[in-house]
Amino acid sequence: MSTAPPPTPPSPPTPPTPPTHAPHGSREVKLISHSPIFYWWPIWVLGYVMALITLFENHRLAIVPDKTEVRRISDKEYKLIVPGEATKSLDEAVKATDDKEHFPATFKTRVSQKAWMGPVYCVVLLITILITNVPLRGLWSFLVILMFLVLAMAISLLPDGWDHLLNLISGMHVYINMAGYLFIATTVLILWAVSVFIFDQRTYMIISPGQIRVCEHIGASIRNFDTTGLSFEKQRDDLFRHWILGFFSGDLIVRTHGAEKEEIRFPNVLWIGWRLEEVQEILRERATVVNP
Repeated sequence: MSTAPPPTPPSPPTPPTPPTHAPHGSREVKLISHSPIFYWWPIWVLGYVMALITLFENHRLAIVPDKTEVRRISDKEYKLIVPGEATKSLDEAVKATDDKEHFPATFKTRVSQKAWMGPVYCVVLLITILITNVPLRGLWSFLVILMFLVLAMAISLLPDGWDHLLNLISGMHVYINMAGYLFIATTVLILWAVSVFIFDQRTYMIISPGQIRVCEHIGASIRNFDTTGLSFEKQRDDLFRHWILGFFSGDLIVRTHGAEKEEIRFPNVLWIGWRLEEVQEILRERATVVNP
């Protein structure tokens, strides 16, 4: 009598392989390339400061014809002697004096009597336009800033230095009234805000683990590059533009690797040192496949 071998127990079923998926919430860094108008913020900031000084000083502007004389009547009273036809400013002042109910101010235009305000604002305006359009790198930028600082301090330390300097140029004082400061500052602020918060946001570079997406111009197509062999170079040697006006900004150069090597330039990237540290950390990451 033969004995049959015991039946082999069935093997347990193989559990199904879970679907593979990429991890959620991958980190990414977005770099914005700003236009040179970003560096124009001192124009509107200083314009509002000058307007506030003029407002609180509360001195008024009177436009008088040539050869007008002023006679002192008492310690606090003066008399204008206007030869010939009076100006429109004086005619309106006469009406305002006679009708205080509807015209509380005899002269409406506010202007500061400080001789330095107009020239300083014009110099800041011109220097900002020059520096942001003609980059001065390295030692040249430092020398230009040092020259203007020394010159401004020398004039300011002299008693009535700005008055004497402007009197030497045929008495050509530069006065800007409060409305002038407000007009220039508000116009530049609107252009600055539209450029920084709308147009500049369309020129960007997004770095994520394994890939970067680049849009170099407004309306341009988005191009994708692999991060393998990618190199970054920052240029931050313009002292005036990058360090003083740009909040530690810099120009970024990205060089791709592969059959078609390409150099991508991104000017005026804010806080470039801190942002590149984030980029280097992103480049060390790679997308992983989760297999629990």
